[in-house]
Amino acid sequence: MKAALVNPLKQKTMKKILTWTAYAVVVALASCSAPNEAKTEATTAKEENKSTEAVEFIGGTYAVDVEASTVRWKGTEITTQFHEGTVNVHKGSIQVIDKAISSGFVAINMNSIVVTDEDMGESSKTNLLGHLKSGDFFGVEKFPFSRLDIEGIKTKADVTYAYGKIFIREIGQPIVFPITVSDEDGNMVVDASLSFDRSKHDVKFRSGAFPDLFPDLGDKLINDDIELDVHIVATL
Repeated sequence: MKAALVNPLKQKTMKKILTWTAYAVVVALASCSAPNEAKTEATTAKEENKSTEAVEFIGGTYAVDVEASTVRWKGTEITTQFHEGTVNVHKGSIQVIDKAISSGFVAINMNSIVVTDEDMGESSKTNLLGHLKSGDFFGVEKFPFSRLDIEGIKTKADVTYAYGKIFIREIGQPIVFPITVSDEDGNMVVDASLSFDRSKHDVKFRSGAFPDLFPDLGDKLINDDIELDVHIVATL
């Protein structure tokens, strides 16, 4: 039997096809593995951040620095409209036992409440502020102070939570919220974002929790949850 003749040009073309096919496979495998490697690195970094050891403090009573501490508030309506502002810390202390926070409290001066809405005129801010201070909301003349009590600290899944009570209009309700604790130049710094349900503190104005008082609110309804961003600095 005669050997089959191979066209040199055809053989050269087949070589090129095989070479480019192998190159494409290598590129595809590389591009598939890169995201996985990046994902692994990101996950590892996240886990490393989570495993950071808790900050330890000298035992004793830390006094809250009322000038350095801040509280920001935000209230929202059922629409996209919201109002925000600040309120001053009146006094407070944090107790440290066995190098960790065991308890504490922060008292808030409700007469110091301020509205900081950027798109609101001064006249409208004054009107809103007067309403917030009235009996419809916080009744600051009768209830000049609110308070946040910390009764214990627990860590779950690398997140630290504060357990305690929040007092608005002298009505206390249990509350749990995540906190971060750090040491800055020898000072204890506690940061937290939390919210409370105003309807549970007898703040009824345009609340959906009181349909007999405010029927058919529609888009005039004000959400019950009020958000707080708390930044506390305390010194021994």
